[in-house]
Amino acid sequence: MSMSKMRGDAHAARRRTLLAAPAGLLLGALAPLARADHGPRVVSVGAGVTEIVYALGAQSQLLAVDTSSLYPPEAQALAKIGYQRTLSAEGVLALGPQVLLAGQEAGPPAVLRQIESAGVKVVHVDGDYTFDGVLERIRTVAAALDRTSAGRALADTLSARWQALQARMASAPLRGPGGRPLRVACLMRHGANTMAAGRDTGADAMLRLIGAVNVFGGDFANYKPLSAESLAHAAPDAVVGTFDGTQEPDARARLLATPGLSMTPAGKNQRAVLFDIVLLLGFGPRLPQAVEDLYDALRT
Repeated sequence: MSMSKMRGDAHAARRRTLLAAPAGLLLGALAPLARADHGPRVVSVGAGVTEIVYALGAQSQLLAVDTSSLYPPEAQALAKIGYQRTLSAEGVLALGPQVLLAGQEAGPPAVLRQIESAGVKVVHVDGDYTFDGVLERIRTVAAALDRTSAGRALADTLSARWQALQARMASAPLRGPGGRPLRVACLMRHGANTMAAGRDTGADAMLRLIGAVNVFGGDFANYKPLSAESLAHAAPDAVVGTFDGTQEPDARARLLATPGLSMTPAGKNQRAVLFDIVLLLGFGPRLPQAVEDLYDALRT
């Protein structure tokens, strides 16, 4: 039998198998055919991780992303595997990936181990809340996707922009009354509660990157429900609020109406800015843009 005849028979057999497969499995079976490109087939978990994949020009290798991966907008058209902290092994494995890029929030750990034991390479994309952490994540993702040259080029471009930004911010640091560093509160809505960002959070790191002081950085770690009394006592010079996806027209007014804020310098001067939470806390290749935008917003 000729080699071309053997390939033809194999292709026909696979087609018959796909046509006979249950509808729920068809997407996973077809995905490897639809994603023909150099490099492995990938599922990405984490907004910043997915942004790195696109920045490397490797989006054709993507089979699916988690629900936090909202940027670039094209990522929203991909299959979704659910929330990054509550992944399902079955949902991931049904897509037939070769690599799972797992951001720092990906889990539960038992599910990641199950996916790995099924033969999928789980790549943990770690790194701290710094620019060097972003470069580390880029190197990790680029190596996993066989895009090392693209990774080096991206890192070089971002590093040049970062150095220029550092020089600019050093020449005109953010200041509060009396010339002291600007004191800022970062607030987020969570259901009916307003949450404040403490230390060991991405929001705290962003404030430090622009040379500001987190008014709650010395009080508690992570995120904590905020009372009017706590906010008034913290007395921030400015406040940063967040929105997820689309900013509503009255979002800034609602931020300024946060209980206790009117008794602070930020409330009295209406010094409040709103930020897309994916940009603010993504810590991916858009970090220089996020830092510059936040710095510019708080300067005014």
